[in-house]
Amino acid sequence: MQSIIMANQSEFASFNLLKQPIALFSGIKKELIFKNESFDNLYKTSGLATSAGCNKALERKLLDELDCIYQGITESHLFNIEVESNRKKYIYEHNSYKNKNFIVVQVNDVTELKKTQYLLNSSNSMLEKYSNEMFMLAHTDPLTKAANRRALFAKFDELKNANTRLECSISILDIDYFKKFNDSYGHEFGDYVLEVFCQHIQKLISPRSFFARIGGEEFCLIQEQSDKEDSTNKIQSILESIKGMQLKSPTENKANISFSAGVAEYGIDGMTLDVLLNNADKALYYAKQNGRSCVIPFSTDLFEKRADIIYAKDVARSNR
Repeated sequence: MQSIIMANQSEFASFNLLKQPIALFSGIKKELIFKNESFDNLYKTSGLATSAGCNKALERKLLDELDCIYQGITESHLFNIEVESNRKKYIYEHNSYKNKNFIVVQVNDVTELKKTQYLLNSSNSMLEKYSNEMFMLAHTDPLTKAANRRALFAKFDELKNANTRLECSISILDIDYFKKFNDSYGHEFGDYVLEVFCQHIQKLISPRSFFARIGGEEFCLIQEQSDKEDSTNKIQSILESIKGMQLKSPTENKANISFSAGVAEYGIDGMTLDVLLNNADKALYYAKQNGRSCVIPFSTDLFEKRADIIYAKDVARSNR
């Protein structure tokens, strides 16, 4: 093999003028017939070539890679060879192709390029991870891990943009007498109540529902494909489940939870989330004023009657 290579050195001597590492293989027999000085110098760095030329291990690697060309499967083949020497990794890219009676192999040292690509990919992954974490922080309530008000508005916009015939209801849920938990047992227990409340409700709602904490002890529930009556019944069922819970307080007394809720329907009680929240809040206020622990759907008739009652009370007071 070495004699064949030596015999071709003068024939291909012009290739030694090139800085590009090049090796030539016979296009008929599986044998190396020439490699220029740049080729040897490149592989000397990694120990796969000596002053006498490339070693058998390298030659076998190259012939194995070129097998697809010898078999006629392809006319060209791009491949990398990785070499580790003195605790340093080298990556050489080989562009091989058939040219008449020869297979030409051009080699590039892409070690630094691959290192740069790896660092860029790592940086991009880190930036993407950081961006996702920042998004989660911006859209998640830190205490309960439920969605926050910002996420609620984003979700509502998403639903409206995705469905021109959107059917959904918006409900506001407010934990009854929440202040007593903080006053009687401390704020740590109050936080615990909020966490348990969220966890329990998220287990009961459907996957298509969206639950968010919008402030203090107030929460909002979006229920898709659900009108006001259906939503009211579902929330009433959730309320009954919540009322059956008993939490162990710091004083070992059992603490019970209940909530009041107001429900508004998209398209009937408003077209924007601000309007729907406002009307759901009015229904919630009515629920609070009528004994709490109940679910009230928004109704203009209901609030006209409420206004008449308030007016009648004011007149009665003024006539005393």
